Amino acid sequence: MDNSRPNASTDHHVNARPTTTIDKLAVLAAAVIAAFSPAQVLGEKLSESAPAYIPADQVNAFLNDRVEINFLALQNFQAIQAKPGAFRPADEKQSDGFGRLRVNLQLKFHITEHITADIDIAEEPNDFGNNGDRDFSFHQDYAGIEFDLFGLLGKARDDADLKLRLGNIGAAPFQFKGFQDGADNQGNALIGNGMTDYATAENGIELSYNRSLGSGTIRGFTVAGHMTTSSFGEAFQEGRGYNFRLQGALEFAGGIKAGLSFFQANQSDQLIFENGIASLAGVTTTNYRFGDGENYNFSASASSERDTHVGVMPGLDQSIVQLNLAYQPSPETSLIFMVGKSADDFTFADDAGNPVPGITYFGVNGVVDPNGTTFDATNVVSGDTSVEYFIFEAQHFLIPEKFYLAARYGEAENTSDLIAQTDNTVERLQVAAGYWFNDRTLLKVEYVEQDEGANSGGQIGAGFDGFTSEISVKF
Repeated sequence: MDNSRPNASTDHHVNARPTTTIDKLAVLAAAVIAAFSPAQVLGEKLSESAPAYIPADQVNAFLNDRVEINFLALQNFQAIQAKPGAFRPADEKQSDGFGRLRVNLQLKFHITEHITADIDIAEEPNDFGNNGDRDFSFHQDYAGIEFDLFGLLGKARDDADLKLRLGNIGAAPFQFKGFQDGADNQGNALIGNGMTDYATAENGIELSYNRSLGSGTIRGFTVAGHMTTSSFGEAFQEGRGYNFRLQGALEFAGGIKAGLSFFQANQSDQLIFENGIASLAGVTTTNYRFGDGENYNFSASASSERDTHVGVMPGLDQSIVQLNLAYQPSPETSLIFMVGKSADDFTFADDAGNPVPGITYFGVNGVVDPNGTTFDATNVVSGDTSVEYFIFEAQHFLIPEKFYLAARYGEAENTSDLIAQTDNTVERLQVAAGYWFNDRTLLKVEYVEQDEGANSGGQIGAGFDGFTSEISVKF
């Protein structure tokens, strides 16, 4: 039976009723109901009972697995003091207490089978804690678009992948170890990162190749390279160059891994010298000159300061070469050793052009004086700067997947040409214990001690020590 209405131009039914306001409203209501019916179905699905707990090895996926969501939160407590002789005396007598809550919202979108986009939105005071620590806004902490090139070309492989990433490129010279970024701390056995981690994210492009070889002495390898600009925002001023990274790693049978990283910055064309001195005002330096924000905080500086790292590099024509070795003799034990050198063609200087061991120094009216007050160097002079360092890290589970002990020892020597080669070493010891309440909740407690020589480039002044802890969730 055909119930369709004839075209108005041919409908001559003498009893046809004129369209009324009620008819129009009925049609509109029907259209609204039809338009919102998918939302109603989705609402019914969301209201259905479902387990609140999802194991950590499963992804929180939505919209037919096209969206993945993770939420991370971390609360820390510290009792840390700077040692006598600190650059800022207020740091020598700090109160213990709780830090600001750190939270991350991580989203991943499967745009097609071979194209994904990700964004990490964070309230991370040790990265974005300026403005008098009153800035409690969420920020884009890391985001990008990733292309599976083999898949896009119709040549997807089970044993290899070739990926192109555009956007924020995260990079560090270390490999095989965990990294801590805000509330994202559960891949790091200890608290915070190393004093020479030189890790950051910048804007650019990255190409990486992964290959699994199965059985044999070499089980697989990875090669990656990137080109970025020295900014997490935008920087287009004259003379601003690019930063480059080339990194590779081999995985051997028996739980052994070896990797090599090379970084090179090219930012010195921005400098304008007068009487042998160049100001850093308005100059974009590489973001990895200090490394990412740490979770050791001091009352005399903003929470986003990187002042627990070695502060030797101006970050202009900075280079880094680092060898990384890892050995996992059993699922419960892992050992990591890293040795490297970072160098720059320029040295921090005071307002009179005198070279200083690091960015922070004692002075009077901006000129070096051991009896003065604290200044941060805003000038550089030509002169080779270098830091030679090594780090050893170990982790062992006393109760598998439940309770572990971990330790990290690092040493960095300021070997710069214009700096006295005495009392020029920074040392840091970290000893920690971790307890997994479940596979998404981790408690870490750590003792940390850092010693800084007068010519080391340490930014606290003489070092610091104390206890700190973190409890974090990821769901």
